[in-house]
Amino acid sequence: MHAVLWHHFRVRTLLVLLLLTGTATADAPYKIVEDAALGIALPADKRLLDESKAADALAKCVTTTPPTGSAVFWVDVSSKGAVTAVRVHGSGKPALDACLATAMKKLAVTDKLATAVAVVGRIDLAADGAYLASPRVSSAAVMVAPHAAAWQLTVNRVGYTSNRAQDIAAALDGQSAAIAACSPKRGAKAEAAEALAWVDGKKAAFQSGHKAYDACVAKALGGIVLPAADSAMWMHVAVMKPAEPLAPRTTKGGLSKADSLRDALTTAVRSRKLDLLACTDNKPKAKLTKVGVALRGGKANVYKVSTGDTDADACVRNKFRDIPISAAAAGDKVELEITLEPVE
Repeated sequence: MHAVLWHHFRVRTLLVLLLLTGTATADAPYKIVEDAALGIALPADKRLLDESKAADALAKCVTTTPPTGSAVFWVDVSSKGAVTAVRVHGSGKPALDACLATAMKKLAVTDKLATAVAVVGRIDLAADGAYLASPRVSSAAVMVAPHAAAWQLTVNRVGYTSNRAQDIAAALDGQSAAIAACSPKRGAKAEAAEALAWVDGKKAAFQSGHKAYDACVAKALGGIVLPAADSAMWMHVAVMKPAEPLAPRTTKGGLSKADSLRDALTTAVRSRKLDLLACTDNKPKAKLTKVGVALRGGKANVYKVSTGDTDADACVRNKFRDIPISAAAAGDKVELEITLEPVE
């Protein structure tokens, strides 16, 4: 009899413990997502940042000051694994952003590091028992026009808050001359490098390992005007010798004139992919996978687009209007359907 009672007691106790453990995990009011890093490859099977010492402080931040949006972050880590600096923006509450940044200083990297590293990503935040929309992440390449400079920036990944940074490619293009002017500061012996960039409407940051160049580019990025107070973005960037500029052209040898024009039009569309996809933001039924482009008088325009939303269609046509194609003569006429993603 006593053995039976003891068995039931142990079962009930185990069930209670499981329920409590499951509830604590499910109800965590935040979730850290690592998206890109500088100085290290993010591990595929686990997180780089250990949050065990930061968990309570992070949870308290969110429960004390409820968010209206999820945030993006940047964390600098020393070669000893200690967090040295944190940037957080996008929660909709400046006090919450600051609280989260302070709490994230308790993060650490337990793996052995060969050098200092930086990690960027998202903090998905919960309100009223449910996670708010996660910041968007795009891997569409955006090439910043080099303006004949020795170095060119190519943004290969960008994370931005709450679907509000809708004109990132255009904003970068607007600052391209100022960014290109920084090129000499890299020095004659500089090599291609990876970099991270941060823009939050207050103080921009850029990190590639060349202090003078980084400070110059950060100042240029600081000129970007974001659409809302809680807008922010991080960018994973490649610093390379100039390739194909954002203003499309083609000089690839061996191409026929027809192939050359098709190549130029395809480059024109895909280099603006991020900007065009922004037309579908906040439009759940809109989907953009391809456009019909017409070349007339040396300029390209979208003549056919069907996203499922008339406003999004108009936005795409407006953003891809009168794009000059330097490979084209005034009399060249081409109509081409172009997918935004390359076909494998």
